[in-house]
Amino acid sequence: MKQLTARLGEKKISKLLVNLSLPATIGMMVNALYNLVDTIFVGRGVGALAIGGLTIAFPIQMIIMAFAQMIGIGAASAISRSLGAKDIEKADYVAGNSFLLIVILSSIIAAIGLFFTEPMLRLFGATDNILPYAKDYITIILWGSIFFSFAMSSNNLIRAEGNAKVAMATMLIGAILNIILDPIFIFVFKMGVKGAALATVISKFVSFIYVLTYLYSGKSSLKVKLHHLKPKMRIIIEI
Repeated sequence: MKQLTARLGEKKISKLLVNLSLPATIGMMVNALYNLVDTIFVGRGVGALAIGGLTIAFPIQMIIMAFAQMIGIGAASAISRSLGAKDIEKADYVAGNSFLLIVILSSIIAAIGLFFTEPMLRLFGATDNILPYAKDYITIILWGSIFFSFAMSSNNLIRAEGNAKVAMATMLIGAILNIILDPIFIFVFKMGVKGAALATVISKFVSFIYVLTYLYSGKSSLKVKLHHLKPKMRIIIEI
């Protein structure tokens, strides 16, 4: 794995830009498929009111993703600097502290969202007809928010060590699984918007497992151990 990080300081910048940016671009485009696929299948399987419910719920989902990206991008920047300085131990602490932040923040957001579900959806414009669909969808999404957040933020960490292809694969696996599960839960099991939400959460959970498997397979430059989860204020501020 040292060869992977070493090449960032040795290969031509033009080649590195292509090698790192192309998989990242594809991965981000694929990630956008989640909401699109959910909308298409829900529209065909449930109806227009259900699409309205998803539209109301999506901004809350975007807030969850925004916090995950905030932590992921901040941690990725700190990890890149640490790896460049050959300070692997610090890079591990940054990754560990970012995991801790994800757990704390996603838990807080989920708790607030679950407690104030109806008022939040009303705030985003939910009507009496749309509210049940929006509530069914976002409730399941909130319960699975930790998997959303971890998979998304960890993608940035993997890209920071120079392995954009693995980061892209993480998103591809989840998106493809979501396309497979959506029609099964919506049409076969007749779960409606709950099925779409469950398919999304399961897909993100599989992405989460894939990321963990990669990080602890020995292929990653990062070797996050239990003591790296100990909060260090200096590192948290840097993130």
